[in-house]
Amino acid sequence: MQAGKLERRVTIQRFTETRDEMNEPVKVWADVATVWAQARPNRGNERFAAAQVAGAAVMSFHIRYRADLTVQDRLVYDGVVYEIVAPPRELGRRVVTEIDTVAAVD
Repeated sequence: MQAGKLERRVTIQRFTETRDEMNEPVKVWADVATVWAQARPNRGNERFAAAQVAGAAVMSFHIRYRADLTVQDRLVYDGVVYEIVAPPRELGRRVVTEIDTVAAVD
């Protein structure tokens, strides 16, 4: 992958458990890494549910190969949280990881 195509910054977050000041378990999203990515909008859709219009922005991201990503992680791009909706795919021989995501839009 050409470095020039990786022109956007995304933050990978993972749901982790930490302890608060009372030593009680607290689950939070923690930043794992901030990496360069290529952001590719796929499509958007709207649906009418429970008397409200809800939209979804669907994006694919290409990043340098990472073996540790799962559908339980999420990405933050341009201030928007994107949930990973499919297992990340390896493109090439451990060169690029493709990540399909969706962001809920109010």
